[in-house]
Amino acid sequence: MTGRNIKMAAVAFTAIITLTGCGTQLYDMTDAEQSLIANYSAYVVAKHNIYQQDGMTNATEDTEKVDEVSPDNSHSQDNKTSEAGNDKNSNSQKEPAASQEKKVSLAEATGYGSLDITYNGATESDVYNEGSYYSMTAGSGNTFAVMKFTLKNPTGEDINVDMFGNARTYKATFPDGKEYTAEGTFLTYSLNTFQGTVKAGGSVDVVLLFKIPQGTACDNITMSVIKDNEKSLIEL
Repeated sequence: MTGRNIKMAAVAFTAIITLTGCGTQLYDMTDAEQSLIANYSAYVVAKHNIYQQDGMTNATEDTEKVDEVSPDNSHSQDNKTSEAGNDKNSNSQKEPAASQEKKVSLAEATGYGSLDITYNGATESDVYNEGSYYSMTAGSGNTFAVMKFTLKNPTGEDINVDMFGNARTYKATFPDGKEYTAEGTFLTYSLNTFQGTVKAGGSVDVVLLFKIPQGTACDNITMSVIKDNEKSLIEL
């Protein structure tokens, strides 16, 4: 049994003992706490799945390890140069071209065109708390731009939403001219990770967090969403 399997078996055994020992009553969690744990578990699985190309985390470390043990070390320097050139071209093709950009509503960009998604402005905060069970700190010299949105269901039927599984990248350009990527968070009510049901005629408030340097203005923000190498400009 490999070291990895031994560790996994040890963790499973510890979990069994913890859950079954001495008749201790399990902690009664709220719906929000259960959703937070579910999001975190999905994140961990996505992070360590080297075959997953989309999502919140790329398996860069695993790719580098494969390169290190590759037996194909007999190529000439010319071949390596050629391969590097091909890799560069491949990477450049992954960047959304200007001709691919189109302007759409945020609801369309998320893949839930039946929703009405409205932007409610942005605030700044060095620390962001969701309830009493989760907190994020921007760190020294930084702050969070908290962009606020409302997901509204104008239809007569409930709409099940899974933003976490959408594998979309949310970006925002601030008045300093720099483009920032939304934080990949464990927040239950974050636009890029929200999983839940928007009731018919109902609404849900969500946010997007962008870590920016302190002193950066948070007005006149432009936004974009990237899916399958296609960049969509958002009408806020």
